[in-house]
Amino acid sequence: MYLSPDIQNELIGLCGKQISDGIVSKCNEAKCFGFIADEATDASTMEQMAMCLRYFDGTGLREEFLGFAECESTTGESLANAFLANLERAGVHINHMRGQGYDGAANMSGIHRGVQARIRQRIPGAVYTHCKAHSLILSIIHASKEMYARNMMGTVQQIAFAFNYSAKRVLRFQENLEKDAAAREEMDRRTKLQSLCETRWAARAEALHTFLCSYRVVVGSLDELASDYGDTKAAGYSRSIQNFEFVITLVAVEHALSGLVNISKILQKKDCDLLEAAEEARVVITMLENERNDDMLWDHLYDKAVSLADDIGVEATVPRCHGRQANRPNASAQTPSQFWRVNMYLPFVDHLIVELTNRLLNPHGRFTAQYLLPTKAAGLTPARAGEIYAVYQPDLPGCDQETFVRECNRWTAKWTTTSPAPYPCLESSLGVATEASYPNIRICMMILLCMPVSTATAERSFSTMKRVKTYLRITMTTERLSGFGLLNIYQERNNNVEQVVDAFARQKDRRLALIFKV
Repeated sequence: MYLSPDIQNELIGLCGKQISDGIVSKCNEAKCFGFIADEATDASTMEQMAMCLRYFDGTGLREEFLGFAECESTTGESLANAFLANLERAGVHINHMRGQGYDGAANMSGIHRGVQARIRQRIPGAVYTHCKAHSLILSIIHASKEMYARNMMGTVQQIAFAFNYSAKRVLRFQENLEKDAAAREEMDRRTKLQSLCETRWAARAEALHTFLCSYRVVVGSLDELASDYGDTKAAGYSRSIQNFEFVITLVAVEHALSGLVNISKILQKKDCDLLEAAEEARVVITMLENERNDDMLWDHLYDKAVSLADDIGVEATVPRCHGRQANRPNASAQTPSQFWRVNMYLPFVDHLIVELTNRLLNPHGRFTAQYLLPTKAAGLTPARAGEIYAVYQPDLPGCDQETFVRECNRWTAKWTTTSPAPYPCLESSLGVATEASYPNIRICMMILLCMPVSTATAERSFSTMKRVKTYLRITMTTERLSGFGLLNIYQERNNNVEQVVDAFARQKDRRLALIFKV
């Protein structure tokens, strides 16, 4: 009856292969692609690799999940060999790889023995890009090591855990929240505190915003728990947040991190390219620099903190200053406002700006192709065209520098008489740079476009893995998992049942004649 587990696995694998074959076919037609990969442990503690392809198929940019593969070891050599072997097994022309994107782990990003280095030994044009979303997270992590920010976040995390994992505390918090209409409105229908995620640091702004909006409710709930139930931990938490140091740090850090929420979402989009990512990073850095030097903004934040502290009877004070302080910032100031700005706010913002600049604005030779955008064509001088040619020359067969410069001159002349407004990005510009008219410019744009920005697509596939391979299905093989993953992720695509049956029948002789063999 063809209902055995082996037959099920065959059919699931064939359905998944039909989807992956369609992705591979379009990727090979694109002539260049970017490779994205990540690894995670499934429910049976097996290391699973998620492999994705990024390419331009003529209609738009695509980031497609290709499947899961089991890895026996997590060393750079083992992973690199496994990646290339699985890509070749899937039918991908690996010599067309022009970009690779992973996280910053040493086994992936190592310049000598990492995955990216070993793949570049075989495919020199496969330039590595550190996931920009991870780079943003690392920037926030390092900036949050400043003493006042670190202490504040640790306190918020402890209180969030204390409320979320105790029914008695949650109930008291929700009862007090119902009595405070202003806090309830600012919480935007949330009824619980959010804990600070250990991996998605960009989401900490939302958790800090929730805590800030419900600050009075939290203080009141902790005091009631301490007095009515004798909750000694609640009493300690209450004392730790009823001081001006905590309040001013919470207000300032929450405001600084709130400006990073949008760029975090942009970097995780599938259609985001490296030029857009760099441009958004410059915007955020410029915004932080402007806010850093804005006295009126700091006065607003300080007044907000003073008002919040007044609601619970806390005065604006500064820590005790005596002699040389070696373990905390202690710059002299005439007023509490100046003290907290110089010792807490400016160090945190400066550290954040430096981290964002170093991690998100890494220049690369391929970035010179940004002058091929219609909006920047005015800066495409013959000298810059020569620089672009020097970087992309290995991918421009049969084209010498003089021919490329002449083509760039025609491209520049085109946009001196045409409004470039409708084509502000690489993806839209490729529709104008046709293969017949501007073949070399099109190749340069496609290579830069296919370079990965983040590993968000690979990480999203792990959410599917957790739904499919639960603790009740720990004996599931990787082939079955990969097939189910493809069917789940691409469930809007209709499989051709007849082709699946034909492929199933042709694999080996069956008891039933499923097709007529001629």
